[in-house]
Amino acid sequence: MLEDPTPIDTDMPKQASSESPIQDPRPKPNIAPPKGSATQPIAENSTAAMPALTSTSSRDKSAIQTEAPATYAITLQRFDSVNSQRLIPPPPPRTVETLRVDSSTQGSRKKTTTKRRLRRPDPLTQSLILLATMSIILLAARFIVPQIVEETRYAWRRGEMRAEHETGTEGLRNVSLDTLSDAYQMVNSAVGPSVVHIDVQRREPINEASITALLSNRAAPASDQGSGVVVDAEGYLLTNRHVIADGEDIRVTLSDGRRVSAVVLGTDALTDLALLKVNCDGLIPIPWGNSDRCNVGSPVWAVGSPFGLDRTVTFGILSGKHRMVRASTQYQDFMQSDVAVNPGNSGGPLVDARGTLVGINTAIVGDTYQGVSFSIPSNVVKQVYERLRAHGKVERGFLGVILAEVPDDELVGDNARMRGAQVTQIPTLDSPAGRAGLLAGDIILSVDNAMARDKNHLMQLIGQAASGEQIELQIQRSGQPKDIKVVLGVRPESFAP
Repeated sequence: MLEDPTPIDTDMPKQASSESPIQDPRPKPNIAPPKGSATQPIAENSTAAMPALTSTSSRDKSAIQTEAPATYAITLQRFDSVNSQRLIPPPPPRTVETLRVDSSTQGSRKKTTTKRRLRRPDPLTQSLILLATMSIILLAARFIVPQIVEETRYAWRRGEMRAEHETGTEGLRNVSLDTLSDAYQMVNSAVGPSVVHIDVQRREPINEASITALLSNRAAPASDQGSGVVVDAEGYLLTNRHVIADGEDIRVTLSDGRRVSAVVLGTDALTDLALLKVNCDGLIPIPWGNSDRCNVGSPVWAVGSPFGLDRTVTFGILSGKHRMVRASTQYQDFMQSDVAVNPGNSGGPLVDARGTLVGINTAIVGDTYQGVSFSIPSNVVKQVYERLRAHGKVERGFLGVILAEVPDDELVGDNARMRGAQVTQIPTLDSPAGRAGLLAGDIILSVDNAMARDKNHLMQLIGQAASGEQIELQIQRSGQPKDIKVVLGVRPESFAP
């Protein structure tokens, strides 16, 4: 046999000719290929992964080329040389292309199914639907669109007023007397949306001297005007009782121009207050103030409709507190101011520099403004409002005694402004005072630790409590202090307190 002239690399292990291949001295593990494994063709770079294979000589290559072509199936396996175990390769990852193909296939099937289910609509049905739609549009244009336009206009106006209200309220927190002109404008912006104008139609009694009244058997209607203020966004308004007394038809003009009817929920003759209700939305209520903290000399503003001139603002100062005037009651506890108040201002609000309600304008001295006007304090107004809203009337507590002012020689303590009131008579022992053990000559100093200034103030303190409520009186009897608990009764119409 001739030798192969091709040089052989000395570093590689020597290979025998095709007739006598050189055997690998390393032991081969007897491991069969896994059952069901597929055979794969040898790749071009597979020699790098098979260090046990040896290169063939050029003679062998030529011999292989001359032989008939044969098909080889070679299974590649990896072995751990240390533990002599077969390494199982991980399964090949699933490609995204398969998922995309599947999803596109499903989508095409759904589209095909949808197209098969679609049916051509009936032309008659389409015509009927078109006619019904046009009819609905015409009806909406005839009945609904005008209402929507009107509501939009009112909503726009209410939005402007609410913006003015918020701007004025915010500005009043930073305003000073140096910018009094700005304060006027801000008070009007903050309070104006809460003020209403009230028109009342009354039926005058038949006048026998009037020939017209005799022939028609009816009297001509008379009109009266006043002011009011919104105290709750649900439609509750406050005004004076004398503004709406004996009214057959009460119409309220809101600040946005709407005119609505009002219903009287209740009145209180002793404070000259009335509670009205209107069915409207978008109302802006005025915030409550504390009349007890409003000191004499504080600036105040009156807003109302004097002589029918709505949203008229006048300015003044608080001149005095706890006033009693002719034809007034002890429950009104008037505040005096020099704000210009004229006929038509009755029932309107009196506000402070923060734009909060501190009083309801009620009375003036004389027929027209003379520099003195009176308002019901907001603390009294709020108590009456809550009772009228809850019960429709005000039931004040009844003690059942006759009171008088305390003489100077019997004054208790050093404060002459807190005198209290003296019991002069108990008409009946069955009254709340008689059952509690009060005696003539007792000096009542306070009610539930609230000091009484005088007789009228004591009546107010007792009237603030409801009938059936238990109160505690601090009294002075024969120079000795004493506490007495009394359960109040219902106040009769012709008895005080």
